[in-house]
Amino acid sequence: MINTLIFDIDMTLIDSLDACHKGANILAQRFGLPEVSKATVLKAISLPTEDFWKTVWGQTKPEWMDYFVQEIIPNLNHEISVYPGVEDFLTTAKERGYLLAVATNRANPWFDLAEIGLAKHFDTVVGVTDAPNPKPEPDILLTAVKHLGNGCDEAVYLGDAVSDILAAKAAGLKGLGVAQGGASLEELAKAGAWMTRPTVAACRDLFNF
Repeated sequence: MINTLIFDIDMTLIDSLDACHKGANILAQRFGLPEVSKATVLKAISLPTEDFWKTVWGQTKPEWMDYFVQEIIPNLNHEISVYPGVEDFLTTAKERGYLLAVATNRANPWFDLAEIGLAKHFDTVVGVTDAPNPKPEPDILLTAVKHLGNGCDEAVYLGDAVSDILAAKAAGLKGLGVAQGGASLEELAKAGAWMTRPTVAACRDLFNF
């Protein structure tokens, strides 16, 4: 019986596209890199930061990360918004007794969730630095399940990217695709999603609340 819901963050719980697009182009301007389009950012947004840069610009440098952490991240939180219905979904799921977790390719997810007021909902949060390999490998998801302990009978992983669905399958979890990011409902289904929905809020019927 499903009693655990694990979530991706970017483009699943929050709309961070504008923030990521702005941050990428601030970095580009600072280090003389080509500007990137919002469409390009959307395709790579599910990747860990340095993999994102390698995908967009073909390289990464230590000084980029220093500048990104110190100068860009602190000024982008106001650009991020929680998707409509997400807060109510999480509150209701918790009231119904579900275990809630986050498994993300972000490096500091507890801090990020606290900044946007969502951290209070989750029993555990796992980021890319907490497991050997990023998604689409299963390590982050399996680490979240391990942290939840024996209370986790059966888990569903909600994510917006094909890599989320592949990670769920590799971890032996049900992958629930939400088409708020770069992947369509059809692409998520083709990747092997257990179910698909347009938004997190539209997933309520699957869990009877």
